Amino acid sequence: MSEDNEKCLPTDITKNAPHADDEVMPRGLYISMKKKGQYAIKCEIAIRVVTYYIKDFDAVLLDAGSTAEIIAEEMFKQRKFLSVLTNNMGAYVEYTRARAGKFSVSNDNELLITGGRYADMYESLFGKDAIASISDFTPNVTIIGTSGIRYGEGIFCHGTEDSAVKQLLLTKPTDIRLIAADWTKIGSRDAHSFGTAEQLSLNAKQAVVVTSEIPRKVHDEDPERAREFENQIQMMKKNNIEVIKVKIPEVKNKNEENHKQTKGEN
Repeated sequence: MSEDNEKCLPTDITKNAPHADDEVMPRGLYISMKKKGQYAIKCEIAIRVVTYYIKDFDAVLLDAGSTAEIIAEEMFKQRKFLSVLTNNMGAYVEYTRARAGKFSVSNDNELLITGGRYADMYESLFGKDAIASISDFTPNVTIIGTSGIRYGEGIFCHGTEDSAVKQLLLTKPTDIRLIAADWTKIGSRDAHSFGTAEQLSLNAKQAVVVTSEIPRKVHDEDPERAREFENQIQMMKKNNIEVIKVKIPEVKNKNEENHKQTKGEN
């Protein structure tokens, strides 16, 4: 595992457990569960997004969601002099940790919170005040989270109010519009469609989807799902959407490691 991954993973990823932030803000069950799911992969996605698509001095419009929160953590580690607007209160947690010196990085970033009604289930701010703040902000990088994307059908999220915010993120002018979503989201649906994949390039110079490779186990046990994933990727690429698939990190089970070491000693 790379040093960058170790920075992104503050606890043992074999437990699928991110760091505890209760000292900053009590965490909701929905986002906590989402953050734990595919956590190691989301860290790889966050590293890729920040390393290749976000530069010092950028103006970043950051969506709600667990992957976006991990991206925020990585931004405050790697970059300086950012202006970040978000309705994601998990990003506030990461900013607070950075300001408290939890990361050995510069604190010279600006975090702007949209305002609006707080929904503890999503740990996000919604409503007319959030919409107004986003409308007044001029980003050069826009990062959108999603619970599903199917080319030709829709980009999906779980909540009604979340959908209204994401619709604005999907159409607001920007240089780079980027969806960050692990492999489980590619080809999946959810309750609300807030737009289509074709709209990613609307009012944007560059449309990007950063996802992950599909696990070998899925190829072996569910080849139909694997084919659907690859078909979705190919359709996006054919329509001028840049698709990046990060490698799945190797996560070694501690029991297996101990067994190997004991066997070697014998």
